[in-house]
Amino acid sequence: MKRPSYILIAFGTVLCVAATLIVLSGKLDRLSNDGTANSKVALQSIALYWLLGVALVLLVAKRDRYWKQYLLGIFSAVICIVCLELALRSLSPALALREFHFLRSAQHHHELMPDTRYHLGRFEGEDIVVQTNEDGLRSTHSREEFLTFDRRIVCLGDSFTFGAWVQDAAAYPQILESLLQETAGDQSVGVLNAGILSYSPLLEEQLLEHVVKHYRPQVVTLMLDCTDVGDDYHYSLEYDPQQPGGPFSGPYVTKPKPHFGALWRFAKPLHPTILAPFKLLDRLGGGYQPLDPFDYYKFKLQVAGQVETERFFIYRHPLDVTRQYFDATWDTINRIAERCRQLDAEFILYVAPRYHHWNANESPENWETFAYGLEEPYQFEIFKYFDSKIESAPFKIVNMLPAFQATQEYPLVFRTDPHWNPQGNRFVAQLLQQSLEVSQAKASSQN
Repeated sequence: MKRPSYILIAFGTVLCVAATLIVLSGKLDRLSNDGTANSKVALQSIALYWLLGVALVLLVAKRDRYWKQYLLGIFSAVICIVCLELALRSLSPALALREFHFLRSAQHHHELMPDTRYHLGRFEGEDIVVQTNEDGLRSTHSREEFLTFDRRIVCLGDSFTFGAWVQDAAAYPQILESLLQETAGDQSVGVLNAGILSYSPLLEEQLLEHVVKHYRPQVVTLMLDCTDVGDDYHYSLEYDPQQPGGPFSGPYVTKPKPHFGALWRFAKPLHPTILAPFKLLDRLGGGYQPLDPFDYYKFKLQVAGQVETERFFIYRHPLDVTRQYFDATWDTINRIAERCRQLDAEFILYVAPRYHHWNANESPENWETFAYGLEEPYQFEIFKYFDSKIESAPFKIVNMLPAFQATQEYPLVFRTDPHWNPQGNRFVAQLLQQSLEVSQAKASSQN
């Protein structure tokens, strides 16, 4: 090797040693989300890139002598990669899809990439695929196509509306569209799934204003989940409508995670080591804001002298204690309803129960039981609160609990997860169909 090669290797070694000392000193912690950087990953990444750097210098230094071997090696590596990629796609087609993840959004807190097929994950033996449209909504309807429907219905909500752990066609908004089309006898009605995982009314208000209104809905439904009161409080802590770029801090939209196919996803355990330098550069750049849309599991709120660490705190206190949190969500719902009125759209609020409200045996292996018991003392307060609003509210409120308590259909949720299974989604779609048909008949009679 020539002298420049030795100089480059020595220079790279000095940089790597310096980086190692910084990691070991703990100064890297300031760049992590929670103040404790993963030193093991950082050291592995330093070692990896040192080895790659040395190998590159050596390859360049001996290129004149071994260029034929280099070409053969590159060709062989490409063939191997292609063969492995094809084999993985054949054995597990879902690996070829982008792994499900959110983007940080200054406007919506978090959102999905547009026009993307995601692999939500493998659940109870089935790979769940999510298809988004141009606005990152779980729908096959483009905005232009949706506007061609004579009757346009938009469903706002969280993971229950989105259809957690069911395929696109099995989510209740998609089933509702099929049911309404069958009833109408034509294809003149369209239903848009505007549910997004981990949303609550505070975020749904933003979605309505910046996305949903462009679909010119005639009816907007909002499916309220029992977590929404706690979620609204949690999101309100970082919500500032006076910020010029959006009510949430950080860049307008973060960059998506890299995706290079099935082999890349198969090598997921190596991603932290490979991507560490690039993540560091992102954090050093201006406007960086970490995103963990599930950080509500770090929930903390003092209620009646107790520190609550779960969004289900409304189950453990009487309404006279939690009313202020219900009122905050109610104010947001009223703003959504008023905006719908300005858009000439009917607004309907549906208050949905969790399985333990009608049958505690529905999800015997529910992974979320750490967050709430099956017989919390005030778990029905949410229905009392919204029932008290029915007479005075300028919009329709539907308490879905009686329908769930009366049905003989079983099971309606997954064995290991509290979300509605395909049968549960169909049951909900049928309830909405009946409700919407009553509203439409009432409106027709008034006209």
